[in-house]
Amino acid sequence: MLGLSNLTANSAVAQSESRLIPEIKWDTTLDKFQFDTDKFLGQRLTVKCPPAAVSQSFAGVYGTDAYPSNTPICIAALHAGKITQQGGTVTIQLNPGKAEYEGSDRNGVKTRDLPATPRSMTFVDGSSPAEVNELHLAHLPRIDWDTKFTRTGFAYRHLVGQRITFRCPAAPSNLRSRIMYGTDTYAFSSMICRAAVHAGRLTTAGGIVTVEIGPGADKFVGSIRNGIETKGKGGSDRSISFVENPVKASAAGPVPAKNVEKEE
Repeated sequence: MLGLSNLTANSAVAQSESRLIPEIKWDTTLDKFQFDTDKFLGQRLTVKCPPAAVSQSFAGVYGTDAYPSNTPICIAALHAGKITQQGGTVTIQLNPGKAEYEGSDRNGVKTRDLPATPRSMTFVDGSSPAEVNELHLAHLPRIDWDTKFTRTGFAYRHLVGQRITFRCPAAPSNLRSRIMYGTDTYAFSSMICRAAVHAGRLTTAGGIVTVEIGPGADKFVGSIRNGIETKGKGGSDRSISFVENPVKASAAGPVPAKNVEKEE
């Protein structure tokens, strides 16, 4: 019989393999996902670029490595060397704007100089430089232990498959039991910090957690884990689960962060 840790590990692998990543066009920008707004600063979006058409134009792009946030994603990714004209999967991080952008000629894409813009974007992966991770940390929204995912401002249907990162404070000493549903896969309205403890991604000391927006489940199964009890109920068309953080836990010290709307 498999132990609970093995079941949890198998579930995590299955969730990772089932992640839904949208395929976009070569002229698609972050606006398609309503992602080009200040509240998404520090967050990341993963998309898949198809092979480029023979007639595809690569003009009209600015910057090098960092690009204005309204730049066509696939063209910028080609210039940055993250994909070829055969396409591929990329992850974008939304950052504050730069004072200026310097153009260059790379990988068949010639970009130009541009003055300041409100927001910029970079491409990140497992070898992201430390300063990119610091930007990511600096803008993570701080939530409390009663904040439901549906109250964060990130619970958009078109973001199914995407990952949103939050900062949970230390739990209050008088933390009360609250009703939640699910095990590994949780109801869309779950309280993030509590569900993360149940999933084994967080302790009551707080820290950083990353939510993956899922396509729902046929049913939610309850269980008792890590001092938190969840209940079972019928399924829904959206859900949340928790994945490994894109930054190391050791980097999760005190960093100023934005607050989000708290659950009333």
